[in-house]
Amino acid sequence: MHTTKTMPKTLTDAEVHALLAATGRAERDLRDHVVLLLAVTTGLRVSELVALNVDDLRNGKGVKTLVTLRAETTKGKREGEIVLPEKVRRKVAAFLAWKEKRGEAIKGEAPLFVSRGGGPAGAVAGSRLSVRTAEHIFSCWQARAGFDRRSNFHSLRHTFATKLLRATGNLRLVQRACRHGNVQTTTIYTHVTSDDVARAAETLTW
Repeated sequence: MHTTKTMPKTLTDAEVHALLAATGRAERDLRDHVVLLLAVTTGLRVSELVALNVDDLRNGKGVKTLVTLRAETTKGKREGEIVLPEKVRRKVAAFLAWKEKRGEAIKGEAPLFVSRGGGPAGAVAGSRLSVRTAEHIFSCWQARAGFDRRSNFHSLRHTFATKLLRATGNLRLVQRACRHGNVQTTTIYTHVTSDDVARAAETLTW
């Protein structure tokens, strides 16, 4: 029986730029900016993002390039790794300094992202950010960034994987970056769009 794979929903480059520009304008929004930046540059699932502790990313006074995810926080309970590009490390370092200035805990197993209180889940201020609140944050910022359509949080992971595959053409590399147990899972990112065909056609010069 033939089954058709559903094309993963991704953000356009313009949408990513608009999202990060909107969240990056004011210091008070730094938490939301770093949440969404990490999602779209590492492919972390929302549950993995909110499970991060400060010491998962911190390396002495700096920020790690290679971050080992604790098995209990990942899908399938498998230990994995993510890589933080230099620009992302700088943002995370600024965020940690911002947290310390605000009096938030930045040692040991303190959560990286904490709630401001209230919100859709009725969270207590200073408690670990919940999946539901992170999803709400993304929804709100899509509206503020002027998106014409709405996407769910997992589209940030799809965007990361699709962008990485188009940049490298290496399916195995994307499999490892996404921490897929089977490369067949990664093949959903091999979809080709009309825009892809148009860009390729423009390169034909005979």
